[in-house]
Amino acid sequence: MARWERKDVTVRTMATGHELTAPVFYCHGKNERPLAYLQANVHGAELQGNAAILALFDLLDREPPKGSLILVPRVNPVGENQQIGDYVQGVYDFASGLNFNRGYLYLTGPSRSSSACYVDADAFAAANLDSTPQQIRDGFREALQAALETIRDDSKTWGLDARLELALAVQELVVEADVVMDLHTGDRAPRYLYTPAGMRGAARAFGIPFVLEVPPRFGGALDEAAFVPWQDLSDAFHRLGREDVPRFVDGFTVELGSMNTFSMLQGVEDAKRIASALRHYGVLEGLPDEPAYKIAGCAIADYRSIMAPAGGLVDPVVTPGTPVRKGDLIARIVDVSRCRRMPPLSSHAVVEVRAPESGVVLLFHAFSSVPKGVRLVSMMTNTFTI
Repeated sequence: MARWERKDVTVRTMATGHELTAPVFYCHGKNERPLAYLQANVHGAELQGNAAILALFDLLDREPPKGSLILVPRVNPVGENQQIGDYVQGVYDFASGLNFNRGYLYLTGPSRSSSACYVDADAFAAANLDSTPQQIRDGFREALQAALETIRDDSKTWGLDARLELALAVQELVVEADVVMDLHTGDRAPRYLYTPAGMRGAARAFGIPFVLEVPPRFGGALDEAAFVPWQDLSDAFHRLGREDVPRFVDGFTVELGSMNTFSMLQGVEDAKRIASALRHYGVLEGLPDEPAYKIAGCAIADYRSIMAPAGGLVDPVVTPGTPVRKGDLIARIVDVSRCRRMPPLSSHAVVEVRAPESGVVLLFHAFSSVPKGVRLVSMMTNTFTI
């Protein structure tokens, strides 16, 4: 039997002094490691990850893990409560205007206050050149933890800005993990996966039909905050001639369909995919499932957006996840005010949008009314089979 415990962490303190907290569920399995960290709902309208984690609760009750897990549904009550009328505006923080998933700390990059690194991967590698891989992994994790502790201690003197309050609370949990999964949804999209480049085995274990491969560059997202420092460490040892120090931690962004949708039934299927990936990492017993279909992948550099060539109402011609050829019609943008010739015809109102390249239409804008110049469609190009 797994042993469970719950804690609550503060992610924002309001002007009234009230603390907004996120529930953190610890599932202690037969061993403390491998340790997986999963969170959902960092963006307020991206809800389906909650259903996946709820289904994981039941799955883990039936199938006690070999390793352990930290599960954080509803990680960001700030974003989820940013509701205007019937709409949750939870991607960007009202307080700062910044994306909630772009504020994490790059612990092996320049600090927030200087060009110096929080943790210098090259200096660490030089000082531990003769250490075993296990000693390197444990020592580097301790260095990352110490950096976060220093940031927390500094905040007692200088204060903690609201954006960092959330990021720091999350990273203090994530730093412990061997694999990190950040559960999101797209605008209007199928299920797809952001994975570190080259992780074909892990991508197949998820069994998600579309995969975007991310290089080890830091842009502020949680998956990058999880794996890029460890890639920096591996690269530092490589420069010193050691080839036996892998990237010890992987991070993924798991996109579970469209925003503002929530299905417990689909959550069961999502949990099965996540459980398969957890088997790949040894967190659960057994082997991962074989994918039920071909998986299409592309490099993130080949994930391209089509900007709306005109304003109007969007009439999608294809559904998200549809393969297209160059020149195929993928959407129409309709605006009756364009009908200036008499008698007016419906064709006068229509601007056609065609695929600039062959690939897969992966995502449509969340709303059906768009201004000119917004991201209308995102599509995978130069695809390959995983």
